[in-house]
Amino acid sequence: MPEFISIDIIAGVVIALCVLAFIYFVFGREKYPYYARDALLTNTELRFYKTLTQICQRHYPDLGIAMQVRIADIINCSESDWLRGYGPRISAKHIDFVLFEKNTTEIFLCIELDDPSHDKADRKKRDKFVNQVLKAADVNLLRIMTKNMHNQSFILGQIKEFIE
Repeated sequence: MPEFISIDIIAGVVIALCVLAFIYFVFGREKYPYYARDALLTNTELRFYKTLTQICQRHYPDLGIAMQVRIADIINCSESDWLRGYGPRISAKHIDFVLFEKNTTEIFLCIELDDPSHDKADRKKRDKFVNQVLKAADVNLLRIMTKNMHNQSFILGQIKEFIE
């Protein structure tokens, strides 16, 4: 070992590096405010999902059901329109359920489950926007009121109007 480097200097450097690493790991990491959700669906949405699953298994076995799908994963716009603000408006919103063909993932029908909260002014505004953008993109949307969510024959009849 060269004469000008003493064991004390090496030990000091190692201790200083350890202290700096400790400070970084304790204080230097950005703390995020996120936490895990309990489930993907609310209890009401889960009950409807089970009903929808039974209908698809019996009548449309080639269809899959996706849940909580971003509208931006269903429709899109040009990059210039995205930058003009149209993209972020669809990126922040979700559709409750999407029926799609299992082999190709072709989208057949979007389904929104509407509970009484959809009577509020802000929800009406959101629902109108969703209706308009999906219509503009020629994507079918079915709205089911929660009061009908267990009525399989009603739901099947509504789905048939779009699929068959």
